[in-house]
Amino acid sequence: MLNSLALLFRKNIRSSILVLALLAIWLGFGLSASGYWSADHIQNILTQMAIIGIMATGMVFVIVTGGIDLSVGWGAGFVSVVSAALLYNETISTPLHFLFPGMPPHAVEVITAVVVVILSMLLGVLIGMMQGGIIAYLTVPPFIVTLGGMFIWKSGILIVTQGKSIFISSNDTYKYIAQGLLPPIVGYVLVVVVAIFLFVNVFVGRQRKQRYGIEVGALGLDLLKAGAFSLLILAYVIIVNRTFDPTSTADVRGVPFLVVILGAIGVLMSYISTNTRFGRYAYAIGGNREAARLSGINIKKSIFVIYVSMGALVGVSGIALAAYVGSGTTGAGGGYELDVIASCILGGTSTLGGEGTVFGALIGALIMQSLSNGLQMLNVNSNLQYLIKGFVLILAVWADITMKKKKA
Repeated sequence: MLNSLALLFRKNIRSSILVLALLAIWLGFGLSASGYWSADHIQNILTQMAIIGIMATGMVFVIVTGGIDLSVGWGAGFVSVVSAALLYNETISTPLHFLFPGMPPHAVEVITAVVVVILSMLLGVLIGMMQGGIIAYLTVPPFIVTLGGMFIWKSGILIVTQGKSIFISSNDTYKYIAQGLLPPIVGYVLVVVVAIFLFVNVFVGRQRKQRYGIEVGALGLDLLKAGAFSLLILAYVIIVNRTFDPTSTADVRGVPFLVVILGAIGVLMSYISTNTRFGRYAYAIGGNREAARLSGINIKKSIFVIYVSMGALVGVSGIALAAYVGSGTTGAGGGYELDVIASCILGGTSTLGGEGTVFGALIGALIMQSLSNGLQMLNVNSNLQYLIKGFVLILAVWADITMKKKKA
């Protein structure tokens, strides 16, 4: 078993180093920053990184194909202020009251939240369609298009807000998206569902590899990985449910709803990247664009769809951002694009294209958030925080290039 574990580490050295780095950060800050291991912080850290993590799952595809999207931060901010404006100005609820005067207030609130979410998602998709269309079909470099988009969406934020924050305190259903907690029992049900999925996936994956003549590793090792991940999720749920803390109140117990959304999107995007034609095309384009073209891949269509999906995820993050903050602000989303890109690169997505994983990007986002939270808890000056993040990012890119050269 030890030999198998050593072989697994060597085969997945980048992922293994990422996990070890994350554990080192947690251990270091846990010993030096008071409250870093508290239930409150453990509950909040995934919620805080979810907005970045959601966009990082899409940015992987963008970077894998050799592209970039600098507009995701302000794009998410633009979606968030539009959502806040729709709620603040009662754009949806007023017609509902007029058309259905007898409708209960709670029903109006729920329908309003659902309609705002749908409209915000459509706005995100439109952002992706506009930028993706210019990049794919007008062949304008993605750096230029998304840099222009960054300025456009930042201007849009200022136009919508008129320089003032837009509060959405009137709709608790909408705010539940990012502030709500699932009942403790639901958290345990999710653990069982995830564990079943992981173990079933072990056997399904092995059968698929055997069908195509691909070598499979030791069954015990695959089961060990699934069990370890299941136990990690169980530990998280036990902590956030305050299972062994009878003094905690009901309103602080439970898995954050936004974490469940992040997990679902992560699983979906990971499945797309590894088990669909669309995912294989993305890696083929990034690996060798000319070879991909000669093999019959419609590169323009693939690039367009990738940016549209990125726009949809920007929409999700914008919705979550407004719900988490409880308002639309003039600085909404500012700087998020750097954290999203850094998360992908830290997670092993190659800046040269053709290589990267959704799981790695999520780990990268968690590393960035863990680092930020720890530095804040230690009261490190914000200027130094940016300096440290910059060095970490440069180090990650250097490591990526070095490993690429050794493989060549």
